[in-house]
Amino acid sequence: MLEDDADLRQEVKEYLESEGCHIVEAGSLDEGRALLRRQSVHAIVLDVGLPDGSGLEALPELRRLGACPVVMMTAWGQLPQRLQGLDKGADYYLVKPVALAELAAVLKRLLSRGPLSDGWSADANTRSLTSPAGVQLQLTMSEWQFVQALRDAGGQVVEREQLVLALNQQPADYDARRMHSLVQRLRGKARAAGIETLPVHSRHGEGYVWLDAARA
Repeated sequence: MLEDDADLRQEVKEYLESEGCHIVEAGSLDEGRALLRRQSVHAIVLDVGLPDGSGLEALPELRRLGACPVVMMTAWGQLPQRLQGLDKGADYYLVKPVALAELAAVLKRLLSRGPLSDGWSADANTRSLTSPAGVQLQLTMSEWQFVQALRDAGGQVVEREQLVLALNQQPADYDARRMHSLVQRLRGKARAAGIETLPVHSRHGEGYVWLDAARA
């Protein structure tokens, strides 16, 4: 949590920890950057008016450092600021004073998404992927099953036979060209949404893997 009001920071921390969250905190952008460089977090709660700069302007950088969802929590509640925050990649924009129960509900909702490589997230309730920039892709059931199988492998190659089984098909009866078409359709859907690279990579003779571009 990046918030310069120490009293509010303590109040929010106590409430969220009573809800089962573990909170690490910073009172400035520099402290927040240092924190994100030395440890991983599952979500960021970010104020706009910080003593050493604008949380709104720093949002894309912090999101990259944390590779996780961002919730804006600020008194800057005018529509242009809210739209700017969402445009820069915020997952939610909450205007102070914020009901702590609402903040907790938002975080639980975000954390129900499974984390993927490079800041991607997946939401089982809506069967969707969300890119690091906040672009959402709605998936078909077969696309969702395919992505889930890759996600569950944690960066390891998933053999084609395993993927066929994940699609509730039998390897002996499954035409391999169908999987190629599924992947092409998924990549095309991402490009149409403005996502240049989907972290789905083919490994010749083996299968597929979910890896960000730097590791692929």
